Amino acid sequence: MDLFLFISFIVALTFIFLYFVMRYDFKKKALEVEEKKLDLEKRKLELKEEHQDEE
Repeated sequence: MDLFLFISFIVALTFIFLYFVMRYDFKKKALEVEEKKLDLEKRKLELKEEHQDEE
């Protein structure tokens, strides 16, 4: 019985650890996507300004 509880405890800790790792990774990916969106917006503004300058 003690072995079963020990193994269950280890498995539970593993899942908790994986949950936090996946949450951290998701936040990191979300930040990268936001940075890419900002870069695209900057490029759009620059192209718009260049287009207006040409006219």
